Amino acid sequence: MAKTITVLGATGNQGGAVASFFKAQGWTVRGISRSASSASSKTLISKGISVVEADVDDFPTLISAFSGAHVIFAVTDFWAPFFETYPTLSKVSDRTTGEHALAVEVRRGKTIVDAATKVLEEGNLERFVFSTLPSFKDQSGGKYTYAYHFDAKALVSEYLKEQKALWEKSSLLNMGFYATNLVTMGSVMGANKEPNGNRIIWRRTGRNEAVHPFVVPNDTGIFVDLLVRSPPKQDLLGVSEMATYATFMSIWSEVTGVPSEVEQGTEDEADKAHPGGLGREAAESTSTSAEFGWGKHLVLPKDLDPNVKTTSLRGYFESEDWRPFLEDA
Repeated sequence: MAKTITVLGATGNQGGAVASFFKAQGWTVRGISRSASSASSKTLISKGISVVEADVDDFPTLISAFSGAHVIFAVTDFWAPFFETYPTLSKVSDRTTGEHALAVEVRRGKTIVDAATKVLEEGNLERFVFSTLPSFKDQSGGKYTYAYHFDAKALVSEYLKEQKALWEKSSLLNMGFYATNLVTMGSVMGANKEPNGNRIIWRRTGRNEAVHPFVVPNDTGIFVDLLVRSPPKQDLLGVSEMATYATFMSIWSEVTGVPSEVEQGTEDEADKAHPGGLGREAAESTSTSAEFGWGKHLVLPKDLDPNVKTTSLRGYFESEDWRPFLEDA
């Protein structure tokens, strides 16, 4: 009889990749959505993935959705509460929106952990995988304090570790910088077309020679599979390919034929371009990664399986339609 994996965020990037991967492996996949009648839920159903309605703000619905699962994959969303309130809260102070989104994500993350802890009593749950990030405030020794989307998930991870019984069956997945951010958040990330020219200039904070972990979200299923097949209490860095930003853009230019250049910017410049905390949030994330890294305690995919295959940056670039990005840059 096929085992069951329950996937939070099954209609999103990470959860969708996990649902598709495990479905292809013959698992029974149960996606969680706030609305089973939404277009994205209907797409999942058409792929043979069952959809159950539950809400991260409603504890009893999560217990019902988790019940009977052998594996639970959980991901929380910082950016939805951030952008929903940014137009108003960013006018209060530079930190207000980030602090608000952090509080929402931590509250929801703890609710998810509590529901999984309750379901653990059934005796079926074999692995709980939480999509997290390291605390960049701690990693930088307090130098960078605006990377709220990192710190929020780290707080939930610490709460998970306090739930001793659940932690014994859990592992953490730290997703690297999305390679797709150039498309989805290009201008926020500092990528713009050169005035009176055709080159793309990407201004990034931190040393240009610094190496960062880039991840193609479609690889999430591969990482979760690694964690399900490995002993619990892993702290995995979900990385598709390590590269400098200069290498990243060099490969991108080779694929697209569009010239590009990476310039070293500052946190203050990013803040000025996107005030109210947004620009600094993105900039300090890169600065921390460049200066302090993500933590020596993290294991890499090849540490768990030397034969694991992830998507290369070139492979991702070749699969993407870059026309919308180039038109808006």
